[in-house]
Amino acid sequence: MSTKLNAIINARCPQCREGRLFKYKFWNVFKFSEMYTHCPSCNMRYEVEPGFWFGAMYVSYALTVGIMIVGGLVIYNFFGDPGALGYVVPITLTSLLAVPFNFRIARTVFIHLFSGVEYKPEASQTNN
Repeated sequence: MSTKLNAIINARCPQCREGRLFKYKFWNVFKFSEMYTHCPSCNMRYEVEPGFWFGAMYVSYALTVGIMIVGGLVIYNFFGDPGALGYVVPITLTSLLAVPFNFRIARTVFIHLFSGVEYKPEASQTNN
């Protein structure tokens, strides 16, 4: 049995916790956002309702703000409070490099926590 945390970390279906949410790995820069429409294992439709993924933008926003705050604190504490560009350039670059990871984790967290889909261990066995 897979835990919810393990399913979130591995980007798995919230219903069966076996099927993948995304078609490609996050380091595939050109296709990191491509998702399956239905779970390959239990056939659950991932977009629970039209516009469902707009809510993941709030999770993504929170992750980005967290990256910026941590980046600012690291720069301040380890690089002696540089000028404005000393903050803007590294924090912006870090935020941009984190986009594929941020996008995927935001959608994964959103579907697991806010979709209302319950874990059904028998779901994956019914369609296999």
